[in-house]
Amino acid sequence: MADGKGIDFSAMTSPADSGGMAAETLKDYEEGTWAAVVSDGTNNMTMSNYTGYYTKVGNLVHVSGYFTTTSIGSASGNIRIYGLPFTVANNIAALSGGCAAWGSGLDIPAGQVVSYRGIENSTYLRLQVWDVTTGVSDMQASEWTADGKIMLGFSYRAA
Repeated sequence: MADGKGIDFSAMTSPADSGGMAAETLKDYEEGTWAAVVSDGTNNMTMSNYTGYYTKVGNLVHVSGYFTTTSIGSASGNIRIYGLPFTVANNIAALSGGCAAWGSGLDIPAGQVVSYRGIENSTYLRLQVWDVTTGVSDMQASEWTADGKIMLGFSYRAA
């Protein structure tokens, strides 16, 4: 489609009471891969599986992936997954996250769950563990092992 063109849904009735539609033309559709890296923000872990998939429809991005490390290297403290294909919208209403669909090689007690969430105006996921009475704490590099693995999938609003 030419720039500025798309599929026009303006003939659809939007509910005026709920603010209506913000846009009625689908101008963007894209599929591709993204490269993830587990890191403390300075020190990257060595990855053996790092490619995920994404589909972007308008400003909604769905990502998935299975990521494996072979070394934690010098990573320490809070860890994250960097490399989201698009920047997360800078709006608290646009935040999204989830719990890992599967994980292995993690040094956390049985029964604890790894969760993640996008951070506004960034391209990374904050990893957290459901391990405190008040909810979650940031996942630490010491809770990930050299052969750590995680599978995830979620959607978020792009900037």
